[in-house]
Amino acid sequence: MMAFDRTPSRPALEPETVEALRSALATSVARGNHVDNLRDLLCRAAADARSKDMQAEQLLVVLKEIWYSMPDVSNATSPTLESSLLQELVSRCIQEYYAL
Repeated sequence: MMAFDRTPSRPALEPETVEALRSALATSVARGNHVDNLRDLLCRAAADARSKDMQAEQLLVVLKEIWYSMPDVSNATSPTLESSLLQELVSRCIQEYYAL
């Protein structure tokens, strides 16, 4: 007999939003700076997260999962640059989540 799983399911962003973020962030890493449409994507992700009652922290976890799953980040030749890009991404995400 299996025990009942009491872990609440974690809300997820729409697959289209995740894929758009993945694509934009891959381009950001390749270019060494964030793409122009990142703000629009983060607005979309924040709106998606709020509509699903996700907390800002949960959205950041999702973004970091996307970030660290990218091969260019895990094989980084310039960890300082990738760290700087990630910090900027987190700051922008927090701004968009709490923007009204």
